[in-house]
Amino acid sequence: MKTTQCRLCEASLPAPIMGLPDTPLANEFTKTKEYQERLPLKLVSCNNCHHYQLNYSVEADRLFNKDYVFVTGTSEINVKYFTEYAKDVVTRLNLKPGDFVVEIASNDGTLLKAFKNLGMRVLGIDPAEAIAMKASKSGIETLPYFFTEKLSKKIKEEYGSPKLICANNVLAHLDNVIDIVKGVKNLLTEDGTFIFENSYFKDMYVNNIPDLIYHEHMSHFLVYPLQVLFQSHGMFFYDVQPRDVHGGSIRGYVRMKPFWAPQQVSSVDDFIKIERELGLIGQGDKNIKMASWKERINKLSGKLWSTINQYAEDGKKVVAYGAPSKFTTLSYMLDLDTENIAYVVDDNPLKQGTFSPGKHIPVVDSSELKK
Repeated sequence: MKTTQCRLCEASLPAPIMGLPDTPLANEFTKTKEYQERLPLKLVSCNNCHHYQLNYSVEADRLFNKDYVFVTGTSEINVKYFTEYAKDVVTRLNLKPGDFVVEIASNDGTLLKAFKNLGMRVLGIDPAEAIAMKASKSGIETLPYFFTEKLSKKIKEEYGSPKLICANNVLAHLDNVIDIVKGVKNLLTEDGTFIFENSYFKDMYVNNIPDLIYHEHMSHFLVYPLQVLFQSHGMFFYDVQPRDVHGGSIRGYVRMKPFWAPQQVSSVDDFIKIERELGLIGQGDKNIKMASWKERINKLSGKLWSTINQYAEDGKKVVAYGAPSKFTTLSYMLDLDTENIAYVVDDNPLKQGTFSPGKHIPVVDSSELKK
């Protein structure tokens, strides 16, 4: 479904500023080699708040249904990252044992488990039914729903208001960002904090990482449009930190503006200053910057394609390590299939024994590498 309004400020969207090859949904791994619809991947930038986003939306029920296969806890790196995340936040916000923590799109509860181990009372919310049920059985109560303002009222009534709400790599995934922010504002305690993490479009641009553009990522965030978003809903975006994950991410801290909030630290303004200097939030330079970025991407893609195909032509077996969502974008950008990639290894048991979206490259256990 084509999107005509900005997901953050609801202004009318202009024409696309950049396009990548059409692909199937990035996480629709299949058990058989079946036909899969290819959907457009076109990036637009709002001329009002300068938010970068896809001009096409996929129904949330299709993206995050009972067959959703991404599981946080299958990666030891993720487990370690979220354990440190919880420790850092508890210290920074001076959380006490028994404080209530809610996570939106909590997946298998990896982060909430870390908070629970530190004495917090926790609740997860995730629409992927199978994963939510598994998390609940492991001791992390998880509601199998999409987070909305309506659901926030029900949670507030039944569980109370949390001191902390976390949303990691979720704001980018949904059309209803405004409704989520309204729900957070309704649910949070008056002195509570909302923490979010998302990949950072500035880092994608500078480091030439286009494969993070896929249909689950409807939004690609800069700090400036996020500041516009939270200000428009009476909330105070008071700090942002760079995070070295997903090709470069940001962790943002938001509090209720009508109540006490720390003095805005310089990091927010510093991030916005850099975004302006790069021409990513200026009216005049965006088209030129995106055209230049696409040219750089095409050159790098060509070099990588040549290397892979040279190995294949020399009779060497080429395999891919890891089958994340971005592999789908990359496989279409480089036209990778079983002619040049023998298989993909991945530690996620839900993906093993499947075929990659559209290209039908088999996904196997890493033990295959030892054969």
